Amino acid sequence: MYTLLLVDDDADVLATLTRSFRKGYKTLSASGGEQALEIINSQPVDLIICDQRMPGIGGVEVLTHASNVQPQAIRILLTGYTDVESLLACVNDAHIYKYVTKPWVPDDLNFTVVRALEALNLQRQLDEARTQLESAYQESVVMLCLAAEGKDQDTASHLHRVQHYTQALAMAVGIDEKEAAHMGLMSMLHDIGKLATPDAILKKPGKLTDEEWVVMREHPIAGVKILGNNPFYEVAREISAGHHENFDGTGYPNKLKSEEIPLSARIVKLADVFDALTTKRPYKEPWSMEDALENIELNSIGMFDPKLVAVFKELFEDGTLVRIQTTYSN
Repeated sequence: MYTLLLVDDDADVLATLTRSFRKGYKTLSASGGEQALEIINSQPVDLIICDQRMPGIGGVEVLTHASNVQPQAIRILLTGYTDVESLLACVNDAHIYKYVTKPWVPDDLNFTVVRALEALNLQRQLDEARTQLESAYQESVVMLCLAAEGKDQDTASHLHRVQHYTQALAMAVGIDEKEAAHMGLMSMLHDIGKLATPDAILKKPGKLTDEEWVVMREHPIAGVKILGNNPFYEVAREISAGHHENFDGTGYPNKLKSEEIPLSARIVKLADVFDALTTKRPYKEPWSMEDALENIELNSIGMFDPKLVAVFKELFEDGTLVRIQTTYSN
């Protein structure tokens, strides 16, 4: 059952509204703007019908507040005045669904509410479908990564740590949360090009020959080709192509340097190397985070963006890196 919040300082008007909607909906009543704000702050509502002019806190303020606190709630303004300036303010600031003039025709208001709630239900269905689609994308990314790098739990944990190191560092340098989360997800595809690398090279227990290294170093570009042209994977293509580039221009495949290397690739390179150093491998024990950061800062000058290294150290100092490692440990 939908919940409607009815707001008017006129007791008779409020009673009329309540009688009109109490049979088909759960109704909440507020006799003024202050009481309406308390309800909006304390419980979810699906639709708000609010009078424009009330003592103290008016309808524009109530609906503007609602648009910030409960943005999905449908907002309808009741007005007995033709104050165009106030109506424009309500449209622009409160993003109202519709305004209804007093005295209203009951059937018209009922129809407006029905149509508004139909739109709300459709929006919720679209949001659910979008969430399911995003979840499917994420699952496909993980499956692709495991296919490229192996199927064991160690690999899955590594990919998730790199994902969240990447996301945390991206947000720390000013990238908004949604974009940073997408970059983190795309970071999991950084070695997708290894699908095109022969197993004889990938799984060779000994040192690679010069010829084998030539083949191995083709995987960044192979990854770009595998990821195709879909805009969803644009950041993943940047990362695949650039995560073996060095800040001083000595990396591969294109010997890019400094800010010629996409920011996403510079971030993932740091996250990937840091996790490799701090994780136990068949050939090494894990380094402490302090030792790994010291190595990255002092012994790998030229590989990493120094500004990113400085911010990454701050994430260690505030406990972010430890939390990620603990959460996504084997």
